[in-house]
Amino acid sequence: MNQDQSEPAAGTAPPLPEALDALAGAIERGRHIALVAAEGAGLARLYAAAAVRDLAAGEADGRAFVLTATADRARRCAARMHAVARAAGHEVVVVAGAGAGATGRAPILVGPPAVLLEGVRRGDIPAAALCTLVLDDVRALEPARAAVEAVVQASGDGARRIATTHARNAGFDELIERWLPRARRWPNELFAEPRAGESGAGRAAGTPVAVASRATREGRLARLAELLHDLTQAGAVAAVSVETAPEAVADVIAALSVAGVRVDAVETDDGAAETGDGATVRVGAWGEIDAAAHAVAFELPPAPEPLARAAAAAERCYAIVDTLHERQLELTASRAGLRVAPLAEPADPELMDDVAAFRARVSAALEEQDLASGALLLAPLLEEHGSARVAAALAGLLRAADRTAPPAGEAAPGQAARGDAPTRDAASAPTDASARRATRPTWTKVFVGVGKRDGAGPGDLVGAITGETSAAGGQIGRIDIRQNFTLVDIDSLVAEAVVRGLDGSRIKGRQVVARLDRGAR
Repeated sequence: MNQDQSEPAAGTAPPLPEALDALAGAIERGRHIALVAAEGAGLARLYAAAAVRDLAAGEADGRAFVLTATADRARRCAARMHAVARAAGHEVVVVAGAGAGATGRAPILVGPPAVLLEGVRRGDIPAAALCTLVLDDVRALEPARAAVEAVVQASGDGARRIATTHARNAGFDELIERWLPRARRWPNELFAEPRAGESGAGRAAGTPVAVASRATREGRLARLAELLHDLTQAGAVAAVSVETAPEAVADVIAALSVAGVRVDAVETDDGAAETGDGATVRVGAWGEIDAAAHAVAFELPPAPEPLARAAAAAERCYAIVDTLHERQLELTASRAGLRVAPLAEPADPELMDDVAAFRARVSAALEEQDLASGALLLAPLLEEHGSARVAAALAGLLRAADRTAPPAGEAAPGQAARGDAPTRDAASAPTDASARRATRPTWTKVFVGVGKRDGAGPGDLVGAITGETSAAGGQIGRIDIRQNFTLVDIDSLVAEAVVRGLDGSRIKGRQVVARLDRGAR
């Protein structure tokens, strides 16, 4: 069973999420809590446990808010909080749009910050009665920072605050210092500062875990069968670790058997087992199966320790997880001293005509471009759809643009051919923006007077540029943050407009000077 799954299988006890187990004392004492964790860590059940405790200890009309970046995330979070809240006699309601009056009477409200803030300002939701405030994934909430700050201020000092992030940065640390004094931090190893000469990435530079993700259980089982077919055909011995519930082990065994994979199952508590002569795949629950040359984790591992043991004993380690749990798997692997890498997907021979060239372009972009701006712009899509689906959609758009672009030397519609005198219509036509985006822009370096000493990160610069100017994320290139200032590559077409918009604006609370870098022409 997944850690975030709200309803356990019949006849099984729901496993206690690691985060909830570690923070039970802090919840009972009403402490503020700061977590580096993502979906799959049991966050929703932790939110529910804290809200239930605070509602019981507070006034009769108490309220608990859970601020989420999107309405879709709000619905998932509320669904997973439901069982815990219902057992205590409380209702969980998603506030996803205007008109919160009817829902404002529910004790636990989940929704985007702007929507909840509007309900507070209209008087539909009593902020004075707030006893629990949760900021779910602070980095994803960054675009709504003003609304988040307003809700935090309206909650007063009496409410318990819980803040989570899928990736710690200076902004998250600043929020903790300002709004969560003396918060209980978990897990400790992800809050520890790197030792001298060691980067944050260096702490997770050990054995790679090859990862594949799918949005459905059926898709994950099918990918598991494909992987095991590849391994067994090469004569490898593999061991698959799945969730602790016996039904989950039986589910995986049945799916693999139907797919033609020979399975040697570990005996369950009732003594039942399935064994095939000469089987090369062993399947069992975490902690019940010995490591093999190829260790496969099916669904999110319950904690770092079993993943670390499996990786230490195996030649190769794999994981197949829910698309929504990719970030938590990265965090779990990091805590275990491991790193994740994508598991190669089977290729369709019919699509391999010019795929190699396209992959080379993507590989070059990974090496040459600053990826922070793209990551910030895509964060809501990644949250909702997962990285694999978003990457596939973007690749499709790029390939479609390649196919529709006119051949070199051929005039695009509305443009004169090379060497021809422009006609009146062609000369007066505006520049084709889509053609411009299909080519690499010419960069102009812009000086911005904010740097590392101010706690500025790439996301702060991208947010300021896109928020204060008309520049799009694709017109922002490399961001070089120095101690006292930052140099940003900006598309030359909008560089002067970016300077005008940024000059005198505030980044990280500091009024900044912006100008074209003195070395720029």
